Amino acid sequence: MKKRIWAPFAVIAAFALVAAACGDDDAAPATVAPIATAAPAATAAPTAAPAVAPAGNPTQLDVAMVLVGVKEEPYYSTLIDSVSRATDAKPHGLAFSLEVIEEISFADGERVIRDLAQTGLYEMIIAHSTYWDSIAAVAPEFPDIVFVFSGSGNQPVGGNAYWIDVFIHEPAYLAGIMAGMMTETNQISGVAAFPFPNVNAPLNAFIEGAKSVNPDVTAEVTYIDSWFDPAKAKDAAAAQIASGSDMIYAERFGPFTAAEESDRVFAFGHFSDQLGISPEVVLTSPLAIWDPAFNRLVEEWWLHATEGKPYDAPMQRIMFLMRDGGSDLGNINDALPEDVKAAVDEARAAILSGDLLIALNPGPIE
Repeated sequence: MKKRIWAPFAVIAAFALVAAACGDDDAAPATVAPIATAAPAATAAPTAAPAVAPAGNPTQLDVAMVLVGVKEEPYYSTLIDSVSRATDAKPHGLAFSLEVIEEISFADGERVIRDLAQTGLYEMIIAHSTYWDSIAAVAPEFPDIVFVFSGSGNQPVGGNAYWIDVFIHEPAYLAGIMAGMMTETNQISGVAAFPFPNVNAPLNAFIEGAKSVNPDVTAEVTYIDSWFDPAKAKDAAAAQIASGSDMIYAERFGPFTAAEESDRVFAFGHFSDQLGISPEVVLTSPLAIWDPAFNRLVEEWWLHATEGKPYDAPMQRIMFLMRDGGSDLGNINDALPEDVKAAVDEARAAILSGDLLIALNPGPIE
C-alpha cells in the first residue's frame, strides 16, 4: 500500500496521464439535484461562508482519500484539485488536511477503509471510485464519519455513505461540435479504455455533437482494454488516422502523439485541461469539476458536527451537471475558427439555460 500525506493541504495535480473511470453497470441510475449552496460556477473557486467558524465549532476537516490508481491520473487529480480549492476558500473558516492512499485494489478496499476509520483521525473518507460494497460493510460501524464513493458500478448505501459523480457528456457534446465543423474527412473517432458507462457517455455525446452540425459525419471508437497503455492508445489512433479520421477524442492518454505525427489531425483531451500537453493538436478538453460534490459533502459533515443533523445520504447517485458547476470545457486552442467558437458558445449557453438538453447515454457506441 502506498501512502502520500499532504497536511496542511498542498497538491499541484498533474494531468499528463489518463482518467480511470471505473465501473461496468449497464445504465446510469437516477440522480438527485444538488443542494443550492453546493454548486459554484464552473470556473470559480468555491464560495467560502462564513470566513470564520463560530467559537466552539470545528476548525479543521481531516480527509483520507483511497484511490484505485495513482493521484496523477485525471480522474483522481481532478477531485484532489477540488479539495485544494476548498482549502483556499476555507468554507466555515475550516482548514483541511488530506491523506492520499494510492493503488488500493477493490479486494483490499474494506480492510484499508476500516483501518483508516479505526485510527479516529479522519472525519471524511473518500473511496475513489467503485468501493461501495467496502463502504457498506464499514460505514455503519463509524456513524460520525462521512464515507464517500464515486463512479459507475456502484450501488447506493444511504446513511453516512454518499455516492457522488460527475459526468462530462455535456462539454463532450460541445467538443463534438468543434469536430463536426472542422473535420475535412467527415470521419471522427475516439480511443477509449473499456466499454463502460462512464467511458461511453462522453464518447456518445461527442459523436452526437458532431452530427448535430454535420450529418455526414461517421464515427468509430477503439477500446484498448486497459486503463493505461499509451503505446496501445497511440497505435489505435494511428490506425484511425490511416482510415481517414482527422478528429480524435482521447479518452486515454496516447492519441496526441499519433495526431502530432500526422497532418491536419486534431484531438480532444479528457477530464482535465490537456491543451498544454500538446498545444499543436489539442483543441480543448471536457473537464470534470468535483467542487460542488465536495462542497456538498463538507456541508453535510458541518451540519452533523455543529447541529447534530443525522446523515441521510440519498439512495441514489448525487450527480452534478454543467449547469451545477460539475463540468465545462477547458482552455480552447487559439487556432479554433471564430465561427466554430460562436457555435460552441451558443450551444454552451443553451445547455446552461436548460434550452438544450444533452442526453446521458452510457450505452454502446452506435
